[in-house]
Amino acid sequence: MGEDAFLKEIQDSFLIEATELLEQAESLFLSLERADVDHTVTLDQLKRLAHNFKGSGKAVGFSDLSKFSHTIENLLVSLSSGARSLTSEVIEILLQANDALKSDLIELKANPLAVNDHSDLVRSINKIVDRQGEVPDESSRANNTKVSSLFAKPIVKKPVSKSIKDGSKPQMTDVEESIRVPIRKIDDLLNSFGEQVIFLSALDHYKDDLVKYQDEIHRTIFNLKKLAFDLQQSTITLRMITLKQTFSKLERAVWDSAKMTGKKVLCEIYGADQELDKIIVDQLADPLIHMVRNAVDHGLEMPEKRKEQNKDETGRVILMARREGGSFIIEIRDDGRGLNPKSIRAKAIEKKLISEDQNLSDKELYQLIFENGFSTKEQVSELSGRGVGMNVVKEMIEGLKGTCEIESEEGLGTCFRIRLPLTLSLFNGVLVSIDNERFVVPSSQITEIVNAKSVLFEEVQPGRRVFQLRERIYDYIQLQEVLCKPSRTSDQSLLIKRSISNISKTEKDMILISEVDGRYIGFSIQHIHGIFRVVQKPLSAEMGVCPGASGVTILGDGTPAFILSLRQIANQFGPRVFGAISKDMGA
Repeated sequence: MGEDAFLKEIQDSFLIEATELLEQAESLFLSLERADVDHTVTLDQLKRLAHNFKGSGKAVGFSDLSKFSHTIENLLVSLSSGARSLTSEVIEILLQANDALKSDLIELKANPLAVNDHSDLVRSINKIVDRQGEVPDESSRANNTKVSSLFAKPIVKKPVSKSIKDGSKPQMTDVEESIRVPIRKIDDLLNSFGEQVIFLSALDHYKDDLVKYQDEIHRTIFNLKKLAFDLQQSTITLRMITLKQTFSKLERAVWDSAKMTGKKVLCEIYGADQELDKIIVDQLADPLIHMVRNAVDHGLEMPEKRKEQNKDETGRVILMARREGGSFIIEIRDDGRGLNPKSIRAKAIEKKLISEDQNLSDKELYQLIFENGFSTKEQVSELSGRGVGMNVVKEMIEGLKGTCEIESEEGLGTCFRIRLPLTLSLFNGVLVSIDNERFVVPSSQITEIVNAKSVLFEEVQPGRRVFQLRERIYDYIQLQEVLCKPSRTSDQSLLIKRSISNISKTEKDMILISEVDGRYIGFSIQHIHGIFRVVQKPLSAEMGVCPGASGVTILGDGTPAFILSLRQIANQFGPRVFGAISKDMGA
């Protein structure tokens, strides 16, 4: 029992470390194709990684994994010594071998006895290093069949797993996740807890004479509030991880897409050291991979076409991450053909997403590419063209309380700018009242708050109300209509039953203005209570899906309040497409 527990512990530790080693290796393999990289230094780094991987794998009982990594190390030694030249075919085989090791690690997490057959890859590698047909020495073979009592368990042979890049993942059992945390973060947390103990001891002393020590008690409570905030921030940072691994996967996706399409692509990465909540990072991986594939397949032209346009035949895909205020920004840029608004408009009319008489700005037209079934590509490829990917991307980003803006210039390229919260669990929120019910709106979703008395309302289409503020026209959604039951004291049907040109005389609402997918929309509320830090809790399974609500929080008086998503409300209860207003307000 003790041996089994010890073996499981060291194997789990190895699998975590090995996953990081393979991510580093993949990034180094991809850099071997770049002319501005010192290949000698890179190969030396790869040899060290392979040697560590091989030795650690054998030490924890994964002998077959160790043997396969030894074969890869032989190829790296051959390349480093100059005995074999570094070609694109060799780099591709190295990446395939790295994929095979990734697949092995995934299966070993689910079943420590799993063994995959990589004999085809081994033969390809041995052929390159001129070792084809070599028979493994007897000592290596003995290591597979005669193991120590600690590892003497039957081996279950399994079929070869598909490459990670094929998109298939072996089924896994539940494995406890872990995060590597720098010691300094743990030290900061322990120091804060130490201060908390001191303040609590002081309060325990002051309780004997509340009148005498009332000033000291107030001061200590103030310090405890400040300390609680610091502890919140410190605890949140424990879940923060860098984007290095995610950007490494994206770089590989760019490389694979370039090979499949026959294009020359250079991937540039900036800000990979920026930290983001692990929950967000994990859920971002798939949407970002789809977007970089689209950038290569849709965005970039073929080398000969780029030459005709006086462009470098090697296209560029730029991945950039940065913090901006209380938000986290991820940009995916390409220097390709850009989006064609006329083509998007024609396809949208064909798909009946908009009518021919609707006048949309370029920014609004770009957002149509996120509609389900929308694609401007004539031919469906393995990478794109089915019209389902970007719709899923948008839903996943919105599920993370994020937005995706698009900037594009025809012939010069496109930029997808994803704006995300730093963490999903704690944020600044505005507490509002809607028909005597209290709700929380994340402050990041609000661009401005105005008094309804100061604006002019008009109903321009059945069910569509707008108002003018300064030089801009805003669509208007009355949250009382979509979130709350009609009250006896308010005539909720007033705005629905009559065609109106000016309702500001009877309205006492405040209006929250928000930018939703490039559209400016006003949402009515009755009262604002203030701004405070919100700890978000997920909706319980019993509640199911609540349209317009992204979670729930507990207020200071102990009552719960829904956290609203203005984007979900606009998409579900507003007009399907917010077109431009052709008539002048108040005319």
